Amino acid sequence: MVITHKLTALGLTAAIGLGAAAVPATGLAKATGPGKYTISEKSVYAYAKGPAKGWTGTLFKGNTVKVERISKSGKWAYGMAYGHVNRHVWVDVSALQKRK
Repeated sequence: MVITHKLTALGLTAAIGLGAAAVPATGLAKATGPGKYTISEKSVYAYAKGPAKGWTGTLFKGNTVKVERISKSGKWAYGMAYGHVNRHVWVDVSALQKRK
């Protein structure tokens, strides 16, 4: 009987874990177009020569990026970074959150 309870608990835990992975978190906002965004991650690399090319610095949570355009793939944003870097950079859109 103890084994049955453990297997049931394990199955329930696995089902909850799989269900959570299938539904995206509502708090995970990312850049979708031009505008002002803040860095939502602890830190993210900034690139000067293109998406993931020519590392130029690190942006930290709370820094602002004024996005001018999004890459064709939709994974990178180009714009002016304010805070720690203070120059035009490419940054991963998943690290950006729309400013209110």
